[in-house]
Amino acid sequence: MPLQIGAALKSGGYRLASRTGALLTVSYVVLYAAYQTGYNVALNALYARLGVDAALAVPFTLPTPVAGAVVAVCLLALSYLSVVAIRTFVAGERDTVPGEFYTEGVVWAVPNLFVGGLVTMGLMTIGFALLFVPGVFLLVSFVFMPMYVAVEGDNFVTALRRSWVLARGDRWSILGLGLVVVAIGGAAGVVFGVVNVAATFAGYQAVVPLVAALVVSPVTMYNLATVAAAFEQLDAPPNAEAL
Repeated sequence: MPLQIGAALKSGGYRLASRTGALLTVSYVVLYAAYQTGYNVALNALYARLGVDAALAVPFTLPTPVAGAVVAVCLLALSYLSVVAIRTFVAGERDTVPGEFYTEGVVWAVPNLFVGGLVTMGLMTIGFALLFVPGVFLLVSFVFMPMYVAVEGDNFVTALRRSWVLARGDRWSILGLGLVVVAIGGAAGVVFGVVNVAATFAGYQAVVPLVAALVVSPVTMYNLATVAAAFEQLDAPPNAEAL
């Protein structure tokens, strides 16, 4: 069945606007705020070492090694949370997150999702450098990689291959869906920019990491919920293992 963009957007919103969606979003806010704080501290240290006066807002200071450890732990925790969120959204669980979603195969899924994300970003960066269009094509083709890793337990190579096959024939629709989500993210980015400027002028720069988390988290969760809905719509055919 061809991808129905409107249905995927509506279903994604329905999955997010639930008890599980709220739990996952709040968890993402906490982790992302911690990540952003550690990242800002580490970057400030780098700027200071380079003699650049471009201090980023942080609510408190940390030793640079501690900030680096916070960033690493938060990235790992965000990957884990993404696995749980994908499983929850694909399953359509609205009231509670089943216990097995937290534990089943996570030692395999988290590193594959993390490495798969890095590989995808690398390929897309090369694609965007080659006249932009190849990057968009790869982005659309590999959009379902996280679903195959988190839900079906594939390694990232198999997940990339199966995502490529599943997207075949629906890439324009997937692109349209992505553009809508990007537009929503862009609007959220404008809100963050306005709040950031206002907080800076008011002398409340320390709240910027939290504001960033409050803006990024719901957009990220909505993106996962929408892609999960699209994944469920398309449903990989029996021969999706082969190209």
